[in-house]
Amino acid sequence: MCKSQSVVVMLFAYGDESMDETKQRVCAVAGLIGTEEQWNGLEWKWTQRTNGVPFHGNDCDSDQGDYESRPHWENKALYRDLTILLANSGLAGYGQAIDLMAKNTVFPESEDLAYYTAFQRVIIAMKNFAYHAGDIAELTFDMRLESEHNAGFLYGSLRENEPDWTPYLASKISFEFAQHNPRIQVADLLAREAMKALDNVVGPVKREIRKSWQTLRETGRFVVEAFSTEWFEDMKRKLPELEQKMGMNRDMYIEWLRQRKRQHNVSNMFHFVDWTARRDK
Repeated sequence: MCKSQSVVVMLFAYGDESMDETKQRVCAVAGLIGTEEQWNGLEWKWTQRTNGVPFHGNDCDSDQGDYESRPHWENKALYRDLTILLANSGLAGYGQAIDLMAKNTVFPESEDLAYYTAFQRVIIAMKNFAYHAGDIAELTFDMRLESEHNAGFLYGSLRENEPDWTPYLASKISFEFAQHNPRIQVADLLAREAMKALDNVVGPVKREIRKSWQTLRETGRFVVEAFSTEWFEDMKRKLPELEQKMGMNRDMYIEWLRQRKRQHNVSNMFHFVDWTARRDK
């Protein structure tokens, strides 16, 4: 049960995504959550350490973009220092990584659903954190122009069709460009760590756990999960049972499209699932 409105604490969550350099192996989405006091304390230190240069984890970690002209050791020192700032911030975080190669093997027709699967898992994690705190989470994610509409619709559908979620999630989600919001840049670091944690296992070069991820994990406040072949194969086996439980299947979806004179795409899939949930209610 939520606290009374007079004493409820608003928690602020910020999220971002990360992919490997080929954009073919791993996709990850991560979110960080905490109080405004915790965010303010970290944001000031973060902007001081970055000297106002918008942080981008992939570029800093690989000496690209704004970091191309700087010495390698300097970029590594910056990444290390920012990781320590996050570890000491009191914020909590969750990252979900998706093995794109495994997803494409088991569900080759699933298009861009990897990002939305990870996005949904992060929303659930932020809701769970707010639930245990008895507070409300207000979410802001990096603006991906190609997916902002669908992500916003998915958030609203999840919140409205899951009554137990409503008291712990703000009425709407926001999207902003990361370069203008240091808090999303902080989330980018965790998204990078979530992506690398899986990529170092499924990618062409196998590596030990990164020291940066080890630093965050040892605080006990950061969690990264990964979906690979076993998870997707298990999902495929359970799909008939899931379709029966949810009262929908592929044939129903095709008929739904035909009646509304729509074409198949990710957006219409989400609208169909939302329509089904509202119908059952």
